[in-house]
Amino acid sequence: MTEGTDRPLIWIGRMEYGRLLRAMDRLAVQAPEVSAFLSRELERAIVRPEGDLPRTIVRMGSRVLFRRDDGMPPEWGELVYPDQSPKDDQITVASPLGVALLGLREGAHMPYSDADGITRRLMIERILPA
Repeated sequence: MTEGTDRPLIWIGRMEYGRLLRAMDRLAVQAPEVSAFLSRELERAIVRPEGDLPRTIVRMGSRVLFRRDDGMPPEWGELVYPDQSPKDDQITVASPLGVALLGLREGAHMPYSDADGITRRLMIERILPA
């Protein structure tokens, strides 16, 4: 996964943080690269009580409109936990894209490596709170 100083600030609620730590531990065996990426993101996250978070951040259960790369059409998705069976428009946080979306604000850009190892840059256009 991509490292660097071009990563925006991210915010995560305390309750989500605990559940994401447990998910990270379970992912360590089946998806070690995703687990490592999630670990790095959780380490740099601003963790606050849910009521103190900005309204326009990508949280678990949020519907988000984003672009994977400049020039690509926007996509809607809902961020879900790994223990949920994702439906067509849902994105699991057990994927590189799901981890990259986590905690971002509208207008943020985030680099990440997709499941094929291709470096992408996503941009958040709109967030509908959970």
